[in-house]
Amino acid sequence: MTEFDAQILGESDQDIALNDRDDNHAAAVALALQARRRLTIFSRELDPRVFDHADFVEAVKALATRSRFSRIEILVQNSERIVKQGHRLVELSRRLNTFIELRKPHSDYRDYNQAFVIADEVGVLRNPIADRYQGAVNFKAPLLARELEQFFKEVWERSEPDIELRSLHI
Repeated sequence: MTEFDAQILGESDQDIALNDRDDNHAAAVALALQARRRLTIFSRELDPRVFDHADFVEAVKALATRSRFSRIEILVQNSERIVKQGHRLVELSRRLNTFIELRKPHSDYRDYNQAFVIADEVGVLRNPIADRYQGAVNFKAPLLARELEQFFKEVWERSEPDIELRSLHI
């Protein structure tokens, strides 16, 4: 049991510091497990040490199959490594492509160096410097979530499906 398991999405309004990849992974799993309709991820490389674990992928799968209204949208700036090495979340997105969509941000955003996860437009995990594990999670941060969702939507609308992520590499 982690300190994140005691947090309730939409109710627990406390910033919890994230100091390493294990904290980031546990927080991402907790958010994904509690999400009921939407999960949004903006990541430079969809860090396998955070997102390529069975518990996280199972939580995303449960969300995707919970309702026909479920949406998981993921922006990945650099997909080369995860395609080469294989990534469980990418494989899941290929099987559940109606609910899980991955895109590559337009080149205008290549210098954006933050990473975040938003659950149900209220819970936020945020790393101000994408390739570091120092950040925070809050399970009730609607103002920050709204701000990040607006930015995500802007980037999403200018993005395209990443061909590398969609094709099957046999």
